[in-house]
Amino acid sequence: MDSKLEKAQKLSNFWIKIIAFATMALDHIGVFMWQHVTSQSDALYIVGFIFRCIGRLSFPLFILLLVEGLIHSKSVGRYLLRLGLLLSLVLAVQIVLYYFIDPDVGVNPFIDLVISGTFIYLLTKKDWKKYLALLPLAFVILSTTVDILERSSLNLVIFWFPAYLRMGYSLFGFLMSLAFYYAYDLGKKVMFSANSKDEYVAETKELLKVPQYRSLVNIIMAIALFFLNVLIWFLTYLSPSLDLYYADIQTWSLIAGLIIILYNGKRGYDKKWFRYASYAFFPAHIALIALIFALIFGI
Repeated sequence: MDSKLEKAQKLSNFWIKIIAFATMALDHIGVFMWQHVTSQSDALYIVGFIFRCIGRLSFPLFILLLVEGLIHSKSVGRYLLRLGLLLSLVLAVQIVLYYFIDPDVGVNPFIDLVISGTFIYLLTKKDWKKYLALLPLAFVILSTTVDILERSSLNLVIFWFPAYLRMGYSLFGFLMSLAFYYAYDLGKKVMFSANSKDEYVAETKELLKVPQYRSLVNIIMAIALFFLNVLIWFLTYLSPSLDLYYADIQTWSLIAGLIIILYNGKRGYDKKWFRYASYAFFPAHIALIALIFALIFGI
């Protein structure tokens, strides 16, 4: 008989995407609101703050979708290529915003998905390609270092590395990607004893059909998300310059852990039009929000 936790797994891949898209859109609306306030007492700032808190749910859900793609894709290389092509569209929109509308367009968290996914893909290679993983790792270190330097007492502004090229979550997002990806291996170790080697080597794709294993992986991901949030608060405690992810807002991402626990691992609704719409949503919604705010504020 299924446990209550397994029965609660009602969210398919489709619904995870819908929640991620909706919360991400609210987050970006909040960003544009903040660009048009004069003080933190403005109603626009308060509403924007609420939207940004809700928006913290989106990134962990996109990381979940990323690692699911890395595990289930028939060709991980093609999967990452599609993400790379989408990233180029997002960058095109952000470059237009940066140079012609407002340079304060914010960072690009989609870069996090491509960089982290590429690192994991290369790291799992058996030959010399494994060492190419040092390249995306170097980008993570560079992006994190630049953010720290600009927030330090040195008052640096690093123009040669504009915001639209930086990782939105840098080290935090990178560690989350690794934690979520290896949650599947850790789930195997927890689920099977050392004497069950034949069962332990079972393919992850096959194990994910077992509700108990899916529940275990989900819980491990939620726990990892919790400790990563503890980490960013600890860094903020060490120095305000290390508050790279706005800890008071980022903590709301913990709610995403509850959503992940309800994930059943099934694809759900997956018509071709929805696949294309999913890839187009990121650049399209940024362009639409920018246009609406330009019309409202006359910019």
